[in-house]
Amino acid sequence: MKDNNFFGLKLNREFFIKFSRLIKEKSGLFFDLSKMYFLETRIKKRMQERGIRDFVSYYNLLKTDYSDREFKELLNEITIHETSFFRLNPQFQAFSDFVLSELIGKKRDLNQPYLTFLSAGCSTGEEAYSIAISVFEKIRGINKIVDFSVLGVDISVSVIEKARRGVYKERELEGMPEDILAKYFEKVGDNYKVRDFVKEKVLFKYANLYNEEDMSALGRFDTVFCRYVLIYFDEMAKMQVLDNLYSAINPGGYLIVAPSESYNISDRFAKVSYKNSIVFMRPL
Repeated sequence: MKDNNFFGLKLNREFFIKFSRLIKEKSGLFFDLSKMYFLETRIKKRMQERGIRDFVSYYNLLKTDYSDREFKELLNEITIHETSFFRLNPQFQAFSDFVLSELIGKKRDLNQPYLTFLSAGCSTGEEAYSIAISVFEKIRGINKIVDFSVLGVDISVSVIEKARRGVYKERELEGMPEDILAKYFEKVGDNYKVRDFVKEKVLFKYANLYNEEDMSALGRFDTVFCRYVLIYFDEMAKMQVLDNLYSAINPGGYLIVAPSESYNISDRFAKVSYKNSIVFMRPL
């Protein structure tokens, strides 16, 4: 039965600004006034689940919960998780044909060449698994053994849990070539599960791209994918995120962002064009 008093609550401008500032302070995510209704509905959903009947009490909970447990629950509601396997396929072609070839070439003289990859803002795992599959496809014909690992990080705990399961509906794999589907997935009922040998190479964990301590704890990577993530930050927060990503990339490593986000990348990265895609290299 609906609580009419609850559903009649409206988030006013003053408290929208308070919530927006708190979210930005803790996560770097920015919500302007055009997102007022969106934020109101997500906050009210959390309030209802917690049995909280006014915005003041919920705001105070977020401010005083030093474990950030409730804040992470709110982040699950306010972050959008739109993704797919091999999203923006030309970029994955550039990754396979150019980036991986360059990285393997640079590490050719090492006795045990090892490559590390980061899917920043990994959502439900499609991008991270796509990276792993791309590497498996690339190294099949290489005589020298190349080992690798992929780390997927996200600010939403709920999507990380789904990513770890690695189970997807048939419609979520739409358009994937039959040979790739057969090689890297197994049918389980009406769903498809990522095969264990792929999952062994992919780890998922919580991390806030805006938080310098979170990012420095992840280590260094040869390639970072960070696509359709920068759009959620204002200009100052974008600079912080990009600084964190720059520090996370090995010299000679690469950053791959969505085409619409390329203008955000600073001159510290070298821009490299390959066919219809642009990637960014951290200079040696």
